[in-house]
Amino acid sequence: MTETETRKRLLLIDEEFPWPLNSGKRLRTYNLLRGLTRFYDITYLAYGEPDSPAFRQLAQDGLNPIAVRPPDRRQSGPKFYARLFLNLFSPYPYIVTSHYTRRFQSRLHQELDAHRYDAVICEWTPYTRFVKDLSGIRKIVNTHNIEAAIWRRYQQQEKSLVRRLYISLQRAKVENFETRCFHWLDGATAVSDAEARSIANLGVPYPVAAVDNGVDTDYFACAANADPNLIIFSGAMDWRPNQDAALYFTEQILPRIRSKCPGAAFTIVGRTPPRQIQDLAKINGVTVTGTVDDVRPWVGRAAALVVPLRIGGGSRLKILEGMAMHKPIVSTAVGAEGLRVTDGRDILLADDPDDFADAVVRCLTDPGLRTRLGDNGRELVEREYRWDILARKMHEYLCRVLNGK
Repeated sequence: MTETETRKRLLLIDEEFPWPLNSGKRLRTYNLLRGLTRFYDITYLAYGEPDSPAFRQLAQDGLNPIAVRPPDRRQSGPKFYARLFLNLFSPYPYIVTSHYTRRFQSRLHQELDAHRYDAVICEWTPYTRFVKDLSGIRKIVNTHNIEAAIWRRYQQQEKSLVRRLYISLQRAKVENFETRCFHWLDGATAVSDAEARSIANLGVPYPVAAVDNGVDTDYFACAANADPNLIIFSGAMDWRPNQDAALYFTEQILPRIRSKCPGAAFTIVGRTPPRQIQDLAKINGVTVTGTVDDVRPWVGRAAALVVPLRIGGGSRLKILEGMAMHKPIVSTAVGAEGLRVTDGRDILLADDPDDFADAVVRCLTDPGLRTRLGDNGRELVEREYRWDILARKMHEYLCRVLNGK
């Protein structure tokens, strides 16, 4: 399909409208779809409210939102624990059953009956359940992670025997679901080559495309002078891998840094931190911001950005944003998975707490290293990770799937 041919129509289904842009998934979804509006007419069916700022923003951007009343997905209280218990008797994992409702399924069918679409795109793997039995239309999933890999790492890091047992049961269900669900579809994208290979290795009868995460290099521009003692970790703090990373860094790495740099300060920037993360602010020199309207002023002040992730998948938009702002990044190997980075050139990688602390100390004490890493990182994202480049890559893959190639 070329830009001059009849525009095809895409129906996106998702857990929420991707706004405000305060999480990696929202950033990726919103920016790629904004780029795809150049080629397609897009309708966005998601849980949400029709009078919400998110709904109005997508309508303004031409993404034609349709809101479905969301289910109760609160992760506390008696109802939450009752849902967890009932899920023990379901063949589906909790991340699927907690999002599935008959009203969403019904609204999807109503939209498909009322209008002609060329493809339905699931913006998260659990939403493939809604399209399992659809026929006569192309079905695609955009994966943001390999969920089974996340659950395996949950299990490895969990100390509680009871929680470890429950996580083990969920991991098995997630693995079984992912093994099956990719075979219901006509196409899939992943955020890295490694995750694309993982999907392809399931024996799916279609090509799988890697479409990287990206960054707005104009929005995340060169930052002002940094505080040479300030270390920043940013990320949505309602996501368990980020919570684990913040606790791990504060408890095991920060004391090692302070033994060599007593003035080092650590700030955790991200939405909706739970109580255990908020309590870290009781430690001298540790700040927990909670939700912020704009992460750039915080990143701009940092002498170093840290990504101490031990659990997770996909690839890290926080790394790309820091690089775009000329910031040195210190990350675990898990944190930098999926990114075409080079240790020592545009990032420092370390997994052992002592090695991680030493890398941060180097950034705090060596202005030349900070500059070199920051400049090389900016060069990398300008060359490979701009959203316009990635939207074009997504468009080319959609053309292949829609044309049956």
